[in-house]
Amino acid sequence: MFLKDKAFYIASKKTGLVLSTNGYTEEGTKITVQNKLWQFENGFLINKSSSLVLDIIGGDLRVGQKVNLWGRKKTMTHNQRWGIRDGYIYALADPRLVLDLEVTYEGTHIVTNSRRVENNDLQQWTLIPFAEEE
Repeated sequence: MFLKDKAFYIASKKTGLVLSTNGYTEEGTKITVQNKLWQFENGFLINKSSSLVLDIIGGDLRVGQKVNLWGRKKTMTHNQRWGIRDGYIYALADPRLVLDLEVTYEGTHIVTNSRRVENNDLQQWTLIPFAEEE
């Protein structure tokens, strides 16, 4: 379950690295694995520094699509709404489609992939609450 009304990091269980925006926060920014805060609201994963949401590029719910930041849509949100269960972050419109790490010569990217039961360590995520200093 996502942490309601709280900021959190989304960390890869395999690497311990967390989702980041590679320093840019405008629409179309590619998602990398680094160090950023997120919030959850009505299925949207919202980047705290930009208020943009996690988005499957082009709205196409299929394997191999890259994930980036985009403005929160009011309609046709099927590629922007997410759930979490058993360590998988999945598209609400197709729970078989999950976030996965893709390691290439260009770096590590977040892509969509079919949920795997075995050899799924790059598809497993954990939420780490952000402790604000008082």
